[in-house]
Amino acid sequence: MKKYILLFIISYLLFSPARAQRQWTLDECMDYAIAHNTEIRHLLHEQQRRQVDFQASKDARLPRFSGDAGGYIGTFHHSGDGNRFNANESLFNIGLMGAVPLYTGNRLSSQIKANKYSLMAASEDVRSVEKDIRVQVAAAYLQLLYNKGEASIARQRQEVSQLLLKRASSLFDKGKRPESDVAEAEAMVSRDEALLAAAEGDIALALLDLRMLLNLPDSVDFDICEPADSIDSFLPLAPNSSPQTSHPAVQSANYTILQAEQGIKTARGGYFPTLSLIGNLGTFWLNLDADASRDGQVPLIAPWGPIGSLNYHVGIEGEWKRKNYFYGFVGLRLSIPVFDAFETKARIRKAKVSLEDARLAYDDAQQRVDKDIRHAWQGAVTAQKRYEAEVKAEESSALSYRYALKRYDAGMSTLFDLSQIRQQWFTSSENALRMKYEYIIRKKILEILTN
Repeated sequence: MKKYILLFIISYLLFSPARAQRQWTLDECMDYAIAHNTEIRHLLHEQQRRQVDFQASKDARLPRFSGDAGGYIGTFHHSGDGNRFNANESLFNIGLMGAVPLYTGNRLSSQIKANKYSLMAASEDVRSVEKDIRVQVAAAYLQLLYNKGEASIARQRQEVSQLLLKRASSLFDKGKRPESDVAEAEAMVSRDEALLAAAEGDIALALLDLRMLLNLPDSVDFDICEPADSIDSFLPLAPNSSPQTSHPAVQSANYTILQAEQGIKTARGGYFPTLSLIGNLGTFWLNLDADASRDGQVPLIAPWGPIGSLNYHVGIEGEWKRKNYFYGFVGLRLSIPVFDAFETKARIRKAKVSLEDARLAYDDAQQRVDKDIRHAWQGAVTAQKRYEAEVKAEESSALSYRYALKRYDAGMSTLFDLSQIRQQWFTSSENALRMKYEYIIRKKILEILTN
């Protein structure tokens, strides 16, 4: 019994009809494309790098500490004046140095603001590319829908041609039509079959383009569904609307301007002195094996290098003496620029050029976004009007075809005349379909650009 149940399950899995393929909506395709787009991943990495730069510029205000250690071991020999002197000596020192910037000519604060604006610009760049991807996916998605619609019209055209062939054959058998009508109807069917094959090929190509745009693996079954947009749901946008300053591309260009302005302030900081709080804390110990005294120096080192020496004296009363010394200091370091070979001047000039370039990029981004919005708006309005006109033309052409078909049956017109009227009918259908999807895509692009 179990054997038969197992065979039944295997047979069901192998020979049962395939489940219905899930159809993706336009929003699902957009979200998937954004999540798997390599350009966005690169931009996110760039955003992370700028986040690190921003945090590093903030951390530059914190104190810096470093430690040092050193020493030596030596032997001294002296002979002269009738006296001889031999000594073994070793010295070791350990120190901790620190520095805190107090005033840097506003260079640190300007650099922090510049890196902040750079980070904000990177974030807007990500949003801008996401909008571009949404527009590309919408165009590819609706192109696939349009190709499917054309294939449906081509299929309907073929069905009508088949009916005309049957009608011409029937009238020829009854002696009401010449044999040439049958031959012409057969040629019409062949042409329509070729058009249907081409339309189905266009569907496969459009589906491949959309798959590649989404970076969708071949193992995933993929199909799309008709969007829910209504042709009557269009809300016209005033053509003289204010510039879209909230668009990510415009916002990114604006942050770049602010970054360039802070870059000028950072460069000008090279003309101002810098003031820092510095300190040093350390210890050293001296071992001396001799009946003598010892004078010496230990260098004091700040984060920028040696700043002086500490003198010491060791008096010896017996064999092998050891003494420990502790030292520490806190002070201010003032650095005043005098002449830097015009390096600061060159940095300021370069920063001003960057600012002018950023302003030009802002104007260009604003004009480009405004042009795209106006173009999408005008295209949607034109497509809507043409769609309404093409729908009426399609209805009139369909009615004209029905009357022409009756005239053909009555022997009042030829099959050539009937095929011409049929061609006008399907041309109107294709134009109406094209204007429908052009309107929908223009409307969708307008929504993406203005949101």
